[in-house]
Order: sequence, then C-alpha cells, then structure tokens
Amino acid sequence: MSVFDFTPQFYSVFAAVCAVSVLVLAVCLRGAGWLLWAACLVPLFLLSRTYATVGVDPFYAMDVTAAFALVATVRMWGPRALSERRLSGFRVVAVGLAVITCQAVYRGLAAEYPEALKGVILGLYPVVGWCAATWFLTRPVEEALRWRWVLFVPTAGLLLAWSAGTTLPAAAWGLYLAIAGAFGAQLRLRGNSRLLLWTLVGAALMTALASKRGPLLAVVAAVAATTVAGRAYHRRAVRLPVLSWSLATAGVVAVLGFALGGQDVSDMPVVGGLASRVSRSHDTSTEAGANVELRLEMWQEAFRVVRKDPLLGAGAGHPIDVVGHGRHLNAPRAGPHNSFVGYVYYLGWPAGIAVVLLVAATLRRTWRARHHPAAASWFGATVGVAVTASTNVAFETTYIGLPSWLVLACAYALVGVPQGDGEASDGPRDTAAPGRGVLAAPSRSGTGRPLPAPPMVPVSS
Repeated sequence: MSVFDFTPQFYSVFAAVCAVSVLVLAVCLRGAGWLLWAACLVPLFLLSRTYATVGVDPFYAMDVTAAFALVATVRMWGPRALSERRLSGFRVVAVGLAVITCQAVYRGLAAEYPEALKGVILGLYPVVGWCAATWFLTRPVEEALRWRWVLFVPTAGLLLAWSAGTTLPAAAWGLYLAIAGAFGAQLRLRGNSRLLLWTLVGAALMTALASKRGPLLAVVAAVAATTVAGRAYHRRAVRLPVLSWSLATAGVVAVLGFALGGQDVSDMPVVGGLASRVSRSHDTSTEAGANVELRLEMWQEAFRVVRKDPLLGAGAGHPIDVVGHGRHLNAPRAGPHNSFVGYVYYLGWPAGIAVVLLVAATLRRTWRARHHPAAASWFGATVGVAVTASTNVAFETTYIGLPSWLVLACAYALVGVPQGDGEASDGPRDTAAPGRGVLAAPSRSGTGRPLPAPPMVPVSS
C-alpha cells in the first residue's frame, strides 16, 4: 500500500485539528487563525496534490480549512474588508473575477463541458486571497516570525515523495520551493542561510526526480529576483560566503569534467535529465520539443476560440483539443497551460487583462517598496508565481491556485508604495497601532537592537 493511501486517517486528523482549533478559538482567537492556516498549508506543502484531493467533490479538506480560518477570524478582518486602502485595487479585481466566473461556470454547466464546476476556482481563490490578506493586516509583525518553519516543509515533502516513490507534480513543488526560496534569499541577505540552503537541496531533489524546465526556472527566478531587489536597495557589493563559492565551483568542475571526458550530458548526476531536456528543446520529435510546440499550439487555439465571444470567454471547462502532426497533442480536459491565457480563454479578455495588470501592479508595488525589509521577499515570491502561471495551469488547479493567490494578495497588501521622501506609505500610517501591520517600524528587543522584520507570512507560502 502506498504511503499516501490513508484517506480515513486524514479525515481523523482533520477532525482533530478542527476540534483543537475550536478550543484555541475559545481561549485565543488570534492563535486559532494561525493554527487553521497552518492546517491548510502545511499538509499542502508536504503532500501537494495528494492532500488537495482529500474530500468529496466539491468539498476538499484544504478548502474547508481555509474557509474555517476566515470564518474564525471574521471579527478581525470583516470590518476592514471593504475599507482597507492597501487592498482597494486587489479587491476590485477579485470581485470582478468572481462575478465573471459565475456566468462562465453557468455557461459551462449548461453546455455540459467536462469539469465545468472546477472553474469556480478562477473566481473563488482571488476572493479568499483578498480576505486572508485583510486578516493578516490586523496581525502584529512579530507573529509571523513564529511561523517561518512552514517554509521548511516543501523540501521535507519532496523527501517524503522520493522515499515513497510517488508521482511528482513538479509545477506545484516548483511553486512551493520558489516561495520558500524567495524568503530564504531575504534571510540570507540578513545573515541566515539555513532556509535558502535547505530549499536549494529541495530544488536539486526536484530536478533529479522530475527533469522539468518550468519548475526549476520558477525557483531560480524567485531567488534571483529577491536577491536583486534586496541588493538594489542596500547598494552593497556582492559578497558570497565560502559555502556558496564551494557549491558553485563544484558545479562548474562537474560540468567541465563531463564535457572534457566525452561523457553524455544525460549521465550527469541530478541535472543530467534536465540538461538533456533543455538541449533537445528545439527538436519537435522529442518530448521536450513537442511540449514547447504543444503550448504554442494551445495558446493559439485558445485565442482563436475566444474571438467568438471576447467579452465573456469560452465558458468554464471548455475543452481545448489541439491536433498536430496528424495526432491529438493534448487531452481535451486539459487547459492551455498558461494561466494568463486561461483567464482570457475561459472568462474573456477583460478578465485576462485584469489578472495581468494585477500581477504587474504587485511587482511594481513590491519593487518600489523594496526598502521595506520584507518587500524583496514578496517581490521574488510574486515572480515565482508569475513564472509558474506562464507555463502551467496554475490558477486553475487547487493545489497551485490557492498559494498563488495568497502570495499575490499578501504581496499587494503588505508593502506600500514609497513616496518621494523614500518612506513607504499607502494610506495613513498613524492609523495603525504601534507594532502592527507590515509598514510599522521594526520592534526592538530588550537590548535595544531591532528585531528582524518578518521574512514570511504563512498564508503566502
């Protein structure tokens, strides 16, 4: 029996977590919210798709736990949901997507498209992200520091998947590691390398288990973007530690050794499969090259279909079946493997443009506010989300869509836009209580030294 074949045990654990949460809720409402979000995200980062499918359609444990977290904390975020200025733009897009999704799902069900009800995700998760980000804005800065351990879970999940020999949904793991890597890179700039090194171990393991280009690109892009944003503000000279130099040197020596020894690139440990896949990307007779051609064909087909109804789209669940080289290149139930194209395809051009502008606005806000200690991390995490959404059905699936929208919402809300004087401000700063909200000054310890600003938010990851 597989390690993951224990659905009844999951129900028992889920029921126990809910019971504990209710008890904590009675004593400390704040603690109940964190516990429920951890119960939602920790199993997701540990088991990915296996956990996201636990339940009875359409009620899954992950979504129910997220809903419980919002309901349990509604008294904190509810009064601010419609008035929080830092989320005004995100709120408009989220509500608009929810309204458009309703008609798209209705049309999909009426046309009996396969899995039309699954399209609810396109409009539901942006609303969940909006509410979750509003809740987090009510929390003291120091609370997030106690939940950094959540970002160590994705690598542990990869180790578990490797030991169990299960199928690896690489796109999901790539997103989880990209988020962890973004915050790990920020911690590294502050002198703490543990999370980054642990995440890079996970990235290496993911590459060895599933030689996919997109997931590894998301991790590298997130780490690089965070590093650039952090360095761009501090204007420091690049100084790499001995361990980083050692790893880089070892990698170069290994590549040169295989090249000079005349051995096939596919024989290289860890990266051999990926290197072979990249080298064959131009050859359409190989799976690596066919996947590139397949995506281009699906995107063209999606734009062609949506021309019939550019305002409302093709409807949720509309199958996309591309034929090339005399054969079907894609299963009719699969999406266009690009979430930005997917929003255009299913919901129409207004929805697709709104999502693109929202991601662009989030990147702009986090980049301009990079003087804030956590802004570089959110910038890198958003880059990881954008890369994943550009190559996979990210926003259309539960186990990638929920963390993606949580990252976008929190990144959009938790950093302000710097003004001319260099201070972050996106609304009155004196309205927040001391020590609350990410725009507040860092708290100080008993010695008078500033405590590190929160490098992560559990709902982001």
